[in-house]
Amino acid sequence: MCRNFEIRAAGDNIALFAFKLEADVEKVLHGESWTYDQHLVALEHYDGQKPVHGLPFSLLTREVALSLGATLGTVIKPADYSEMQGGNFVRVRVVVDITKPLSRGRLVTWECDKEGWVSYCYERLPNLCYWCGSLTHDDKDYVVWLSSRGSLLTEDQQYGPWLRAPQFSGAKKSVVEVLGFDKPESEV
Repeated sequence: MCRNFEIRAAGDNIALFAFKLEADVEKVLHGESWTYDQHLVALEHYDGQKPVHGLPFSLLTREVALSLGATLGTVIKPADYSEMQGGNFVRVRVVVDITKPLSRGRLVTWECDKEGWVSYCYERLPNLCYWCGSLTHDDKDYVVWLSSRGSLLTEDQQYGPWLRAPQFSGAKKSVVEVLGFDKPESEV
């Protein structure tokens, strides 16, 4: 009987199972092979270090997200922190200065010698200049683009549609907590 564990959607048909007890991990791994709806479920022990969006999964926490968000502007803390959890990403609401280009991401260092690039995506993003990252105009109104008379290559754009995050639906759970059944000590 497994104790409590959590399941997170990690994208690309990957789900991360976080168990409270190492013994439960071993039980599940030794119980292979697993299927769901007639589809094979391949399991692999995850050490928490392989990056997800540039960070180890263990750092996709509310505290880290709020800290990263604070580098962009004023963070608006949610009434319910569960709305920040998105499975393989963490959402943060930030007031940004629209007179400056949007940040594409940040180089983050953890532990002493490990670092990774954390890419940012933005929900509800209006028109955006893919040349300079400004929200005050779009590509066709960029002064440098206009003066080039269309000779700039789109491959040289520093921003792109990848900056747009899909609209998040809180109703669609991407993190599920499974509560185990604890037997009284006298029955064990």
